[in-house]
Amino acid sequence: MESSSMDNHESLRFFGKVSASVSHEIKNVFAVINESAGLLGDLSLMAEKGMPMDPERMKKVATSIQGQVQRGDCIIKNMNKLAHSTDEAALEVDLTQVVELAVALSTRMADMKQMRLSVGECAPAKVVVSPFKLIQLLHGATSLALDKMSSQATLAFSVAEGDDKATIILSVPGQGINLTCDEALEALAADMDATACSNKLDGTLELSFKRTV
Repeated sequence: MESSSMDNHESLRFFGKVSASVSHEIKNVFAVINESAGLLGDLSLMAEKGMPMDPERMKKVATSIQGQVQRGDCIIKNMNKLAHSTDEAALEVDLTQVVELAVALSTRMADMKQMRLSVGECAPAKVVVSPFKLIQLLHGATSLALDKMSSQATLAFSVAEGDDKATIILSVPGQGINLTCDEALEALAADMDATACSNKLDGTLELSFKRTV
């Protein structure tokens, strides 16, 4: 029971971190839209006073608002996917799609440290896992990796497949950094019937799962 309670607590902490990050992103979207709306108000007042309207300036403001609406829509869709990842205890998922979602949800965490996340070459591998736990695993691995990286470095994600397994590989190209995992990450991976380990040959972190396709 104690182990189960700890697992639930860690899951709630993860969901709370992501929710807080998403709320900050949405707040930033609203801030830009509000600023653009204020500018439109100023331009309207100028027009009322007989000053000529600049169509190009109006177009730029409208484009900015549209861009922020699209950004906000993308943020909400990603959060919605995370929320629905709890619908099933386990199901077949496309690793690349989950990696892309986890990266999107972790981007702000990297931005705050002036680092970047990128998704590289990914094999079309599918595994049966809990989608929520997989995203939690990737978020935890990302957090550990960022703690070892230097400013402006890029954390790259890729997916490789073998005869009976699929592996998500985290690496920091050109930095000579050896990524590692901790006991919590190893335990979460084991709970998913997966493994999390460091590849001492190239310094990458590998998350391996039994492959279904």
